[in-house]
Amino acid sequence: AVTALPSRYRAPAVQYPTSGRSAWLGAALALGSAAGFAVLLAWCGWGASAQPAWMAPAAFVLWLVASGMAWRFWSGLPAGTLAWDGQVWTLQCTPQTLLRGALTVDLDLQRRMAVRLAATDGSTCWLWLEQNLEPLRWGDLRRAVYSRPGHGVAGAPEQASEGAGPV
Repeated sequence: AVTALPSRYRAPAVQYPTSGRSAWLGAALALGSAAGFAVLLAWCGWGASAQPAWMAPAAFVLWLVASGMAWRFWSGLPAGTLAWDGQVWTLQCTPQTLLRGALTVDLDLQRRMAVRLAATDGSTCWLWLEQNLEPLRWGDLRRAVYSRPGHGVAGAPEQASEGAGPV
């Protein structure tokens, strides 16, 4: 028999702002791009001569494409409100835009997280969350991100097992 976790172990409902273009993430991506360019220049100066002539331009194009994709990812991060009601995640970016779905943590840096919202319409939305946007709610958000949906939620997978204890 599947048993639900007692309500005292469930994460509280929480709303948390998403910043969109985070200065911290932008700086980290720019630093990574600059480091890649420095390595590319060093390789061109000291080691590329032993390689076929097409390899250095190809490496530059690859760096340019990767840097462009990083910029596109960063500039496309949505600003809005992420909410957990104990059963489902929602993201409200504009009054007309509401996505519902399941949230997955892809990177957890304790004070910052990269998460992915897999919406019920099949779309995927990446979000960058930072503690400094709402420090008093950060703990509630982290608990919600790692919690399971409540028992008996339509469309939610039953993940609790018999005899499951607190997570």
